Amino acid sequence: MNIKQASEQSGVSAPNIRFYEKEGLLTPGRNPDNDYRDYTPENIRTLKLIRMLRMLAVPLPTIRAVLEGEQPLQQALQTQQKALEQQAEQLAAAARFCTELAQQEPQAATLDVDACLSRMEEPAPSGTFFTGWLRDYRTLGQVQHQKHFFFIPEGSINTPGEFAAALEAYAAEKGMELCLTRQGMYPEFSLDGTEYRAYRIQGKYRDQICCDALHPERLGTGLPPRREKLLRVLRVFLPAACTFAVILAAGWVVTGGADWLWLGALAAAGVLAGRWFEKWL
Repeated sequence: MNIKQASEQSGVSAPNIRFYEKEGLLTPGRNPDNDYRDYTPENIRTLKLIRMLRMLAVPLPTIRAVLEGEQPLQQALQTQQKALEQQAEQLAAAARFCTELAQQEPQAATLDVDACLSRMEEPAPSGTFFTGWLRDYRTLGQVQHQKHFFFIPEGSINTPGEFAAALEAYAAEKGMELCLTRQGMYPEFSLDGTEYRAYRIQGKYRDQICCDALHPERLGTGLPPRREKLLRVLRVFLPAACTFAVILAAGWVVTGGADWLWLGALAAAGVLAGRWFEKWL
């Protein structure tokens, strides 16, 4: 078959077929009548294999080594898997950095480019599987806190002025920049560029101020979706599991048995219920 037919059957463009031939990945026969290239079914299979490996971003030298029998295909795929995983980690870090920068609403004229480059060029800290998950768990917690947080002010809140003063005191304590855009008992403001709406929950002894981000969809973690989903589930169940383990261990030390098992289970259920209630607040 000619090069057009080979391209149609293999899914590889004619220019790429000629390129692979030039690189020595493919050597078709020649038609003795006109000296045109004559591609065989085996050539088509080779082209499909090259196409598959290129879709996996396998380098051409590695493909050549596989086709010539110098490197087993399994070994080449394992090496490429490690390379892709490393690239995925680098891309995830870049995505997190982009998200962090975007939240700050940077301007090209005022951005501290030197600081950004220094942070991006410094080598990533070496860590284990556990430290990587712990870092991402902390990132998720920080973003969740940005979306919704609360604090207890000094004294009760009865007027818009007292509400504004409480917000200013909180911002000063945290070293954050506050910009009050709307006063009232449901004030709107921004903290370090993130916009919030606040409301008061009256308590018997102390009031509580809750703050919700006006645009929570802008506060992303930059983590892969599947990893973020697993971390969200972990964030719900981990406090309950830790509470259960601590109470069970204390009961074992005090009584020498599992007499406090019911207390640990009850406390863990309470923590779990609190987490689910917090999710729907």
